[in-house]
Amino acid sequence: MKKILIISSEYTGHGHKSVHTALMQSFEKLYKEKIECKVINGFTLGGAEFIAAERLYNTCVKYFPNLWNKIFRFSFKNKDFLNKNNSFSIKRRFLKIIKEYKPDLIINVHPLFSGSLLNIIEKKKLNIKFFIIITDLITITRIWFDNRADKIISPSKEASEYMIKNGIDKEKIMTFGLPVREGFKPAVDSKEKIREKTNINGKLKILILNNSEKNKRLIYIIKKLYERFNCEVTIVCGRNKKTFDKTTNFFSSKSYAPTIIGYTQELPKLFVENDILITRAGPTAIIEAINCLIPVISMGALPGQEEENPIYLQQNGLGYSADTTDDIFDKIDALLENNRENLIKIRENQFDYYGRNVREKIVNYIAESIL
Repeated sequence: MKKILIISSEYTGHGHKSVHTALMQSFEKLYKEKIECKVINGFTLGGAEFIAAERLYNTCVKYFPNLWNKIFRFSFKNKDFLNKNNSFSIKRRFLKIIKEYKPDLIINVHPLFSGSLLNIIEKKKLNIKFFIIITDLITITRIWFDNRADKIISPSKEASEYMIKNGIDKEKIMTFGLPVREGFKPAVDSKEKIREKTNINGKLKILILNNSEKNKRLIYIIKKLYERFNCEVTIVCGRNKKTFDKTTNFFSSKSYAPTIIGYTQELPKLFVENDILITRAGPTAIIEAINCLIPVISMGALPGQEEENPIYLQQNGLGYSADTTDDIFDKIDALLENNRENLIKIRENQFDYYGRNVREKIVNYIAESIL
């Protein structure tokens, strides 16, 4: 049996964990008898300091987004410095895992561990294939990619072009898209059924996915949605208990109230049941939405790694980028024009999107490289 070691993370956003989960699900489904997979959190290779840094990610992006942008830009200019220092910190634990697990292939899904692990592999002359799966969508830091990798699986055509312009060999790049977890699929199996299955005349169903937004802004958005549209609103707060409590308390005295959900494993169901998704333009959320054929309205993006995602959505006809909070409502108006014709059109564009339904394609490609 062949062995694959996946290097990921637990607490630096949702995307890395989502991608490694998607891979594990498909390897289990398609290659259970031929390939064994093991996931480790790359930050545990660096000990206490790395683990502490990982835990600070969510606090940093929520309360200090401009600081995070500076850290992101620093990685552009200081790739070799970061890789060298990271290699020194993770070397001992990494080599111990290699000795014990003996993988045939390493898949890295976090930018901090591309060059740093390849440094160790090169120095120790380890005969192990190394793949990189990039989990950002458009704006990718140079620390993500390295010509020493056997293959780099790219999330978009734009990311592939950027890597080629920055010295990556074209033959090393495979452009698939981002893999998503099981369950994120539409209720229709053909483009012809989209119009028939789209909510044209019923009450509009709007889903808000909270990605570290301020409570005041979320409450304002929900209030305005009820004022301007005949709609039902659902908000997913995730593990943010403060947001859950604040929104629940605020709307408890109103004549209307959204459905307020904390952490849930029912996102695929919610994506399919609603007509519009309002969210920050994180790559995982918007690709999961595209897989479920729910038009996306971006209410912002994390500076640096997410900043081009809203533009990408709009340019590819997959959703809209809202320039301001109030522009969210104007974008909804645009979707509803002419009996919701634009809403239907975006769903059709999403159905045709080249990066949809790529999980099994990626897993088959990886499996063929070692079997």
